Amino acid sequence: MTTPDANKAKDIRREMVLAEHNTATNLRQEYLKEILAGKRKPALEIIMDAWRGGYPIPSIYMDVFQEALYEIGRLWETNQITVADEHMGTAITQYVMSNLYQHLEIADEQRGKVVMTGVQGELHQVGANMVADVLEADGWDVTFLGTNVPAEGIIQSIRQHGPDLFGISSTMFFNIPKVIQLVEAVHKEFGDSVRIMLGGGAFRVLQELPRELEGCIVALNLREALDRTRRDLSQTSN
Repeated sequence: MTTPDANKAKDIRREMVLAEHNTATNLRQEYLKEILAGKRKPALEIIMDAWRGGYPIPSIYMDVFQEALYEIGRLWETNQITVADEHMGTAITQYVMSNLYQHLEIADEQRGKVVMTGVQGELHQVGANMVADVLEADGWDVTFLGTNVPAEGIIQSIRQHGPDLFGISSTMFFNIPKVIQLVEAVHKEFGDSVRIMLGGGAFRVLQELPRELEGCIVALNLREALDRTRRDLSQTSN
C-alpha cells in the first residue's frame, strides 16, 4: 500500500515533468516563430535567455533546435513553406548554435575520441554539427570535419586523430550508397578498431538497414546518439 507521502512525491514529480515539457514546448514555439520570420537576433535572444535561466545547452539542442528543424522539414514537405524558408531557418539555427557553442560546458569524464562528418555529396551540415556538440559536452574529444568530405580525406583524418568512434551523417536517402562505400573503406583500413555510428534523415526513412551496414550503431536523433554512445561504447581515457 502506498503512503500519502509517496503519493505526494509522485504528484510532485509528475508536476515537474509537466512543467519541463511546457517550458520546452513554449520555448520551441517562440524560437520557431522567429526563425520562420527570418529574425536572427530575436531568435538568438530567446535561446540565450533560456541558457542564462538555467536551460542546459545539450537540452536546448535536443528540445529546441532539433525539434524546430524537424517541424520546418515537415512544413516544407507539406508545401506550407518554401525551400528558401527551410534554408533560412537552418541558417539562423547554425548562427544561433555558433553563438551558444562558446558557452558549452564539457563533462569532467573523458569518454574517448570522435571524428564526425557527412559523406561526399551530402550538403546538410547542421545535424552532424549538433551531434558533434552534444557529444563534446558529454565528454568526447570531437573532431568535426563538416560535410561533403571526400572519402580519402576522411580516411586520412581518422588515421591522424585515432578516434574510438567515427560518425557519419546522411540526410538524403540517395546518399546511402556513398555511406556504404565509406563504411567499407573504413573497415578495410582500420578493421574493428573504430566503431561507426550512423545518423541523419536518410536513416529515419530507411525501413531496413543494408547488410553492409550491419554492426554499425544507428542513432536517429540526438538523444539516441547520447544514449547509444554511453551504452555501447566503453569509456576510454585517450
